[in-house]
Amino acid sequence: MQCIMKKITSVILLFLFVNLLSAQTGSFDKRLLSKFSEKELQELKTNNPDSYAYWNFLVANSYSVMDLPAAKANDKEIKGSVKIADLNNVNILDLKLFPVNNQNQYYRIEGTSKMLMILSDEQVRAKYKASTTK
Repeated sequence: MQCIMKKITSVILLFLFVNLLSAQTGSFDKRLLSKFSEKELQELKTNNPDSYAYWNFLVANSYSVMDLPAAKANDKEIKGSVKIADLNNVNILDLKLFPVNNQNQYYRIEGTSKMLMILSDEQVRAKYKASTTK
């Protein structure tokens, strides 16, 4: 009976260890893998946790998908078009789009009546600051 209990305890401990390890390595937004390797993300998390937190925030909060107003359809503010397979899973890093100073950027989303707005760098930083001071 003791042998069975030791085996059960060992299995439970192994399961908990694997889950703990998985939680530690998998805590980043997977979209970051478009720019960083897992090793680079772990190093960033260890050596520069503020930057790590900001990158995680950036990929999730620096853009908005919205309806393309008819009045804006041919507007010169529209910088071009982008192809996005899943509007609920946008990866600005895959699209090579990044916030710039003092300017929101607008892109028509191909095959839809939607547009992608990339917030200005200042807006993203303000949102990040607000999210960290709550």
